[in-house]
Amino acid sequence: MSDIRWAMVDAREQVRQALEGMETERSFSLRGRFAPGSAEPPVVVWGEYSNVATDCPVVDELVFQVDLWTADRDSQNELAAAVNQALGQIGLRRIYAGPDGYEDIGPGYCRKTLRFGRRVDKRTLRLVD
Repeated sequence: MSDIRWAMVDAREQVRQALEGMETERSFSLRGRFAPGSAEPPVVVWGEYSNVATDCPVVDELVFQVDLWTADRDSQNELAAAVNQALGQIGLRRIYAGPDGYEDIGPGYCRKTLRFGRRVDKRTLRLVD
């Protein structure tokens, strides 16, 4: 049991693959980090937001954040739906959707932040909530 307590669940590869395989007509860049103005929109930026132990020593809570940087609201809405579907298919639930934002940088970008997460049993790697 002590080995399990200190092991950290890592689902980054599954999330990356899900985002790479999103079903959308729009082309986009997928990045782990992004400085606005360094690429043409749309850009999907993703990463592990949180990976913490819970009150149960064999359960971790994982949260991934996805930021969508687009040139217009239509692209933003289409990509948000594709992200929601792709991460839902691997069992993650959307736990946060930030307000629509407009960043006045460079040519101007629309930005949307989404977070997805679940609790994972470290013994079986099954989603438990």
